[in-house]
Amino acid sequence: MNEKGELGRAGEKKALDFLLGLGQTLVAQNWRYGHLEIDLITEDRDAVRIIEVKTLHEGDNFSPLDNVTKRKRQRIIAAAKAFFGQNPSSKEVVFDVVAVVASGDDFNVEYYPYAFDALG
Repeated sequence: MNEKGELGRAGEKKALDFLLGLGQTLVAQNWRYGHLEIDLITEDRDAVRIIEVKTLHEGDNFSPLDNVTKRKRQRIIAAAKAFFGQNPSSKEVVFDVVAVVASGDDFNVEYYPYAFDALG
């Protein structure tokens, strides 16, 4: 297992724990449709949340939000359309980003609700 993969899995776990602590419930994790993937799908009272998790080391020189490029957003939106084609919902669908910053054995979670919309 490579370090990047291990860091990514640890970041997703921290992100999920954070979101559950906010009262969200897990709908799916690492949901796949062909080559498309959604990191986390959660639900709260008002919305179904499509979550992109970005995990980085402290001192990495990039913004997690900037790292969710237009192409990445388009792929997430396409995956969400496939998910809701199979799992209809009457709730609002929102796209969030969670950044998990690793500093040694510590993790800091930064939550960006409504980070982008379905228009990409």
